[in-house]
Amino acid sequence: MRDRVIVVGGGLVGLSCAWFLRDGGAEVLVLERGEPGGGASRGNAGEICPSGTEPLPAPGMIAQAFTNAFRSDAAIHVSPAYAPRMAGFVKRFTMASTTEAYERGLTAMLQLARGVNEAYDLLAAAGIGTHARSEGYMYCFSSEKDASEDREHVMRFHREDLCAEPEPLLDHAGAVALEPFLKESVRAAYVLPGERWMDPSLFVDDLATGLTTAGVEIVSHAPVADLRETAAGVSAITDDGEAFEGSHAVLAAGVWSREIAARLGLKLSLHPGKGYSFSLHPPRLAERVVAFNDAHVVMTPMGDRLRIAGTMEFDGTTDRFNPKRIEAIVRGLQKYVDLDLTDRSEEWVGARPMTPDGLPYIGYATGSGRILLAAGHNMLGLTLAPVTGRVIADVLLRGATDIDLSPFAPDRFARR
Repeated sequence: MRDRVIVVGGGLVGLSCAWFLRDGGAEVLVLERGEPGGGASRGNAGEICPSGTEPLPAPGMIAQAFTNAFRSDAAIHVSPAYAPRMAGFVKRFTMASTTEAYERGLTAMLQLARGVNEAYDLLAAAGIGTHARSEGYMYCFSSEKDASEDREHVMRFHREDLCAEPEPLLDHAGAVALEPFLKESVRAAYVLPGERWMDPSLFVDDLATGLTTAGVEIVSHAPVADLRETAAGVSAITDDGEAFEGSHAVLAAGVWSREIAARLGLKLSLHPGKGYSFSLHPPRLAERVVAFNDAHVVMTPMGDRLRIAGTMEFDGTTDRFNPKRIEAIVRGLQKYVDLDLTDRSEEWVGARPMTPDGLPYIGYATGSGRILLAAGHNMLGLTLAPVTGRVIADVLLRGATDIDLSPFAPDRFARR
């Protein structure tokens, strides 16, 4: 089976890569350490937002992100025991938070953002993700000043033709007229019309079913321990010693990509930033995605429930559930909504693959012409998975892509 592409990782990014590779005529095999959609793929807020496709590090972000980070109720929490291992990450994050570095990162990310909607449209035409909704997002704030500044920031993405023009600011009464559960603490808000969202778990299932129907084999419970080039191509070796052979490989294993890449001699700055979510079943659902920027919490209607997602935890683990993080979300949200936050279900944790400059790793591994990386999408995995899949397919099948991949180079930190 030399002339096939092995995709290591069956999450959002890996399955999207597999889809566009298969659509381009490649034979594809997917190896997934658990079940398809593991890691951060299924329990996230479901946002598909080209308007939010920017690096996390930004001017002023370092103070916002890591001030009080050791407090258990902080929006971003760093375990004191894990902090020493975060030192290099924080240093690079700080370097990426200057105005100049942010602008470079944004220029790079906008290349991907411009392909988000088209990639999703192509999938929808094939019956993948057709349940997506597009009633837009409402952003809520405790002050008119904050709302106005945020709206102006989004206007930049509108001028780049990445989203519709944000609607005029709403006062509290205007916000409540759209979403009646909002409390007085929401003093200003605005709606960004047309932005999409979906249930990411249904999207994963659509991709997996579509791939299987197209003849792609997805091997579950096959954690890859080693990925190496051979004289004939590549070999992916699982924990139990089984070897899968192919002509090329795509490493798209989320936070687990770091360990596999290390076997290739590639040191990735990649840390698991765990996100949490839970579901509510109120009598009336929100009509759109509702984001509370001050609390760093997002509320998304999905089927018959509201998904509440937020927080970031760095403790070095990928799946250890910390109930205090759910409590932190609840404390941040209860100031803004009149909802029963005690009747929770589907409490979830997933590890986002975080990079210090906020950019994913996309491109060939150092010195390799057969192994590509597609990992480190931070909090934008759902937004960027399909466009990343198209880029990977272009590089591997066409030998070229319209995107300048140098800012996403997997060895960019090793070269500095």
